[in-house]
Amino acid sequence: MITGHVSSSLEAIVRLHIEDSGGQTQAMDVIIDTGFTSFLSLPAATVSELGLKWILEEDTRLADGSLVSTNVYTAVVIWNGRPRNINVQALGVHSLIGMAMLASHDLAVRVTDGGSVSIDAMP
Repeated sequence: MITGHVSSSLEAIVRLHIEDSGGQTQAMDVIIDTGFTSFLSLPAATVSELGLKWILEEDTRLADGSLVSTNVYTAVVIWNGRPRNINVQALGVHSLIGMAMLASHDLAVRVTDGGSVSIDAMP
């Protein structure tokens, strides 16, 4: 189970461990975004600091309906204690975890400042 908390601005946050280009894991807090359908979005500066490997460029539709060109990278995250290969979009100023990452999991959020967040694999 992955756990986290709800911030004072009511964002559901979990700590994610992602491998950098040297194979060392780096901890970072990410916001759960149920309107984001991909795996993970990180600011371009964070992607650069981690040294992630570029794989392609794709068009991404933003919440306002606009389409932007986005660089996509491959990364390894530790998910439920195991390495998991995912795609990471270099986009925006916040680190966001999306619904593709949460597929086949239960998400529970107590939406209050300091509330609990849990992500549990479905049986």
